Amino acid sequence: MFFTLNQRVSRDLFQMLADMGLSITQFKMLHLLAREGEQQELSVKALGEQFSLSLAAASRAIDGLHQRGYVDRVECETDRRIKRVHLTPAGRGAIRELHATNVANLAGFTATLSESQRRALADAIAPLLQLLDVTPSKEGPSR
Repeated sequence: MFFTLNQRVSRDLFQMLADMGLSITQFKMLHLLAREGEQQELSVKALGEQFSLSLAAASRAIDGLHQRGYVDRVECETDRRIKRVHLTPAGRGAIRELHATNVANLAGFTATLSESQRRALADAIAPLLQLLDVTPSKEGPSR
């Protein structure tokens, strides 16, 4: 069942990323920046380190996001070599759209399940969410 679920959600996610001209790495960067909060900035170096990327690879990924208007880059006032990155409203909109698509796909999949299957799935996922320190929400993702 998890394979089928992953296959359905991933297919749609990958297609949406392709339509948006985004790589998986860029998606992960958008997601991380969204998790950091609206006023937070991360350096290109810190983003690269988070995903085990060289500074050059991280810079290329950020360049693509910047070209699409999803992030802004700001030079550090004390060290011009450091570029800080933050989401733009377009970037926040893109990550919300990607998450909404995933939620809709999951909802579509779970709608095909019987009530007892949905209950069993929820019971199976609850301990995993607890291990990840995630509080389930009936309203969907917070970002």
